[in-house]
Amino acid sequence: MLLGRDTYSKKWIIRPDGEEKVTGKLQYLTDLTAPGMLHGKVLRSKYPHAWILSIDTSRAKAAAGVRAVITAENVPGMNLFGIAFPHQPVLCQERVRYIGDAVAAVAADTEEIAEYALSLIEVVYEPLPVVDDPETALDEGTVRLHPDGNLLHRTSLKQGEAESAFAQCAHIVEETYYTPRQMHTYMETEGGLFIPEKDGRLTVYSPTQHGYKDRMQLARILAMEEEQIRVVSSPIGGSFGGKDELNVQPFGALLALTTGVPIKMHNSRRESVISGIKRHPMRITMKTGTDADGHLVAHQVSILADTGAYATLGCEVLNFATEHAIGPYTIPHIDVKGTSVYTNNGVSGEFRGFGGNQVIFAVESQIERLAEKLGMDAWELRRLNLRAPSDPGPMGQEIVATEGASQVWHKAQESPLWAKRGQQGQKGQPQASELEPWLRRGVGASMVMHGAGLGLGIPDHSGGRIELTPEGKIQASFGFEEFGQGLYAALTLMLQDCFGCAADDIRIVIGDTDRVPSSGSSTASRATTMMWRALQ
Repeated sequence: MLLGRDTYSKKWIIRPDGEEKVTGKLQYLTDLTAPGMLHGKVLRSKYPHAWILSIDTSRAKAAAGVRAVITAENVPGMNLFGIAFPHQPVLCQERVRYIGDAVAAVAADTEEIAEYALSLIEVVYEPLPVVDDPETALDEGTVRLHPDGNLLHRTSLKQGEAESAFAQCAHIVEETYYTPRQMHTYMETEGGLFIPEKDGRLTVYSPTQHGYKDRMQLARILAMEEEQIRVVSSPIGGSFGGKDELNVQPFGALLALTTGVPIKMHNSRRESVISGIKRHPMRITMKTGTDADGHLVAHQVSILADTGAYATLGCEVLNFATEHAIGPYTIPHIDVKGTSVYTNNGVSGEFRGFGGNQVIFAVESQIERLAEKLGMDAWELRRLNLRAPSDPGPMGQEIVATEGASQVWHKAQESPLWAKRGQQGQKGQPQASELEPWLRRGVGASMVMHGAGLGLGIPDHSGGRIELTPEGKIQASFGFEEFGQGLYAALTLMLQDCFGCAADDIRIVIGDTDRVPSSGSSTASRATTMMWRALQ
């Protein structure tokens, strides 16, 4: 709970939102209710790939306590969503492409009645061949999941002549690494409260990392003006990228406008597992070579990413992975190629690290294997090849000069824990023979590079508003969201530093499109940096 020292009082301070969180007093958006509200539920495909021959909702509509049943025919605007590329159907009409694709939605008096109504909807499917292996998704004869085929995106990064440079290497390691699908598993699953207002507007209380983008997408789906929609997006009980994309918002909004009363939606853990986006599984093949002294010479990489049924931010994730595939090291000869393909394996998308984690894992594994061949300490091998503060970024771009990598290396080297690496049976620890056979204890370290911000070549604007209230308080308004990262605390400290005031002099407004300017997404480790730059 302690955050840091107050610049002026020199005392340790507590996170402004800390007490409410640890005592359970804080109301998250999925805790909200409204008088007369109905409960919404979504019918999802039980097939990974199939034609939809017919949908019969008559029995569900006739059931007692059911107030609305909607299908694709009831979507007044664009029946697609996606932050960068509107690609995923809100409600499928002709074809489903993964187990979890949405087919219909219902609103009922209780959650139990809504669940029962889903069982009354009769959907006739014609199963299609399933593409579940990304390694064969582009093979000739494989069924096409989209009109353009099964290829989403390709990338390439080349510097020097990697292929010929391997002839100069004293040691070469070539390995293939597989990183798995992974789920965010936030404590607060997807959900929200959707309220049709008397003046024709719609208010959406639903956790998201980008309220303005949600508003834009909902406006297209609902065929409404953006200003007619208010999105309250914070506080959030965990996200890690998984709530950056729309989830239940289209269904809650459509049902609210259809019934004219508030709609509550809140995914069960099972629904979240089925329908939520996941980390991209990747197959990463790396060939890396050094000279006799351990200097990295050549690095060749092939990345295959499984983006699942729809695009989401699959292109951007692959771009980021390609940029980070050489890690924080200087390598004169590099050749990186990336491919992202569609499959019926569910939907991959935003996840903390954004594709960088997968390739950094592979790079660091290469370093360990090379150190073994060299007979050299792996941590020393990392130091030998670290990028200098003045070096350009992996794509040749200018980046902020920093001694961070060297500082991290030295701090780890000085750590008492690191000094004990390799020792077995330390005092107070059980011997390996005493442990369950699947448990191991060890000390390890890796060096990670991570770019902050939306990425090279992507407009990364932000802004906020500062005003003096009639009560004499300094009010700062930003279009960012709080999902556990400590935004209130960070902004409070920055405002105190800028104005030399006390914490009690400050009022912060975030996460409400009616009350804040657009600041961009609360993703990519950018919110704190962008707030600071805007304050400057």
